[in-house]
Amino acid sequence: MNHKSITAQLQFRAKIAPPIQAQEFYVTSTIESARQIQEQLVSIRRHLHIYPELNFAEYETSKFAAEKLTEMGFEVRAQGGNTGLVADLGQGDITVAIRCDMDAMPIAELNRAVFTSQKPGVMHACGHDANLTCALGAAKLLSEMDLKGRIRIIVQPGEHESGKPGATTMIEAGALEGVTAILGLHVDATVPTNKVGIVMGAVLPSSQKFSITFADASGEDVTDLSLAASKIVCALYQIPKSLNTSSDQVSVVVESMQIDPAGTDSQITGSVKTYSPESRQQVQEQINAIASGGKSNATVKFEEGAAPAVNSAPVTAIMNNAAVDLIGAANVLSIKRKSWNYQFLLFTEHVPGSMIYLGAEIAASRRIHQTATFDIDENCLFVGAAVLAETAARLLKGF
Repeated sequence: MNHKSITAQLQFRAKIAPPIQAQEFYVTSTIESARQIQEQLVSIRRHLHIYPELNFAEYETSKFAAEKLTEMGFEVRAQGGNTGLVADLGQGDITVAIRCDMDAMPIAELNRAVFTSQKPGVMHACGHDANLTCALGAAKLLSEMDLKGRIRIIVQPGEHESGKPGATTMIEAGALEGVTAILGLHVDATVPTNKVGIVMGAVLPSSQKFSITFADASGEDVTDLSLAASKIVCALYQIPKSLNTSSDQVSVVVESMQIDPAGTDSQITGSVKTYSPESRQQVQEQINAIASGGKSNATVKFEEGAAPAVNSAPVTAIMNNAAVDLIGAANVLSIKRKSWNYQFLLFTEHVPGSMIYLGAEIAASRRIHQTATFDIDENCLFVGAAVLAETAARLLKGF
């Protein structure tokens, strides 16, 4: 595939985002530099959208990103699976990474546009084409700044994972070696364009192991005991719903269920992840109630929970302040975390980081992620690139 010739053949008039009121901008150089490359960003996004590739098979997408980063002066190397990339620019003791995903989904696109997917049954139905575009845009802006430190772009395969997550593949391959902080972005078609959402609470959950032991079940029929244990397991998985919260806010995972035919060593083990002391207490109460209701002789034991090992709050604060200075406080929203950032969280188990949700709603035509008609308002692209670049620049100065 000749990417340059394909891009040249794309004939369209790129929409440039209408300017937000000038007084709302305080970091005019970054936002205006980003606005100047908006047309290039639209071109990149549309190219990626036309040629989507599934997880761990993003060969042409990876090649395309490598070419763009090399043109900017980055030192690019393959790292992580068959398609993962790590690209470095600059030198110094501080390294700020920008991570993005790039895979598409096995969905047949129903949109009709000049940049509709040309691969039957495959489309960018979640916005990873835009995520990669914003990362490349930030790389472009940063390559033109006089920075003291290193910028690393991590292009991750396999966000919609089958088997081992792409983030784990990249981490095991050493993508985070030497990294001081990491940034991420995901477009959000439910947030208006020219706005961004930032999770201001805990980025990592606390985790806690638990066990439910049937202390004296020697007189129980094995079948009855197995049925009772199975009911307990089903109830445990319903805890997030019973608490009226989502699975990305509270997680209960059953790791094993052992039924001893002799009835003396039967146990259920699992783990809990929560984001606040209050929710943790609620989950513990639910588990105790489920255990006592399922078997009168069942006892519950909670191990000491592991608090988040990495403090991402300073990075989040810098990202929030950068966004406020770029687009105004009224356009920076504090939002709840979403399941889309699951793999990004795997990186922040090792280094501090923060992620923004980039408003990309099409006015009067809101689209749903992971559906055949998903699309975004491309006017968001320069905003995403600017926030990533400005945050990275401030982190290089602030650490």
